[in-house]
Amino acid sequence: MTRLLALSDIHNNVNAVRQLKAREGNNYDAMIVAGDIGSDAASEIFEVLRSFECPVLYVFGNWDHSLKYDRAFGDRCHHVHLAPFRIGELSIVGETIDGIDPEWELLRSEIETEDPTNIPAVKKEFSARQRAKLSAIVETEGPERTIVVSHYRLTKTQSFLKGVPFFLFGHIHRFEDSTSRGQRFVNVSALDNKVMVAPRGLKRITRSDYRLINDGSYVVITHERDTGFSVEPRRFDPDFSNWDRVEGIFHSAATEVG
Repeated sequence: MTRLLALSDIHNNVNAVRQLKAREGNNYDAMIVAGDIGSDAASEIFEVLRSFECPVLYVFGNWDHSLKYDRAFGDRCHHVHLAPFRIGELSIVGETIDGIDPEWELLRSEIETEDPTNIPAVKKEFSARQRAKLSAIVETEGPERTIVVSHYRLTKTQSFLKGVPFFLFGHIHRFEDSTSRGQRFVNVSALDNKVMVAPRGLKRITRSDYRLINDGSYVVITHERDTGFSVEPRRFDPDFSNWDRVEGIFHSAATEVG
């Protein structure tokens, strides 16, 4: 049996990964991060993730636009963009379209010199070649034993990733587990999911009374040869007994508690 801890949308929230560490032990074969780690706090976040003592496999999302594809976060951390990583019988490979891709940056600089108006067309062609590379990698690894990870849910997978049974993604900030034409798509939800609260029972609430409580979520995946994939969504499920939820407003600068 293979056990995977999968999460997404950390959004620079180092405390969220510390909360995850406090909840989960070091008994996973790998951790999968489906993007939106956070450009500003990536080093601190990966420091905590490495403490799980298993491979950390990740792709980038829109919060990771300043992170370079080839940046190293430690020996156990692997950017799986077009780079499959094998865990037992499974092969895990990803697609990253955010962050700083040295291959694209070099190509873009050449086009900017020749004809800047041609950049969108060249970018589209470049993305198509990347998809073709991903398809070829999956075919080599064996589609039936491959997990594909992305930040945004992939589409048209029956045409270029046919036979892949399991896809992981994030971005939408809610858990989803759906199957389409024999392919399973799991949104691993948001580890950073702050809820605005105020102390319970206050008759008059001022801005200084507001607090944030993180009700983050993630999934635990198990895989067995005979039964396939099993997905268990988990939430931090914090104690709100002393707090009233505040709807309609959100102050990101409020102090996080819990």
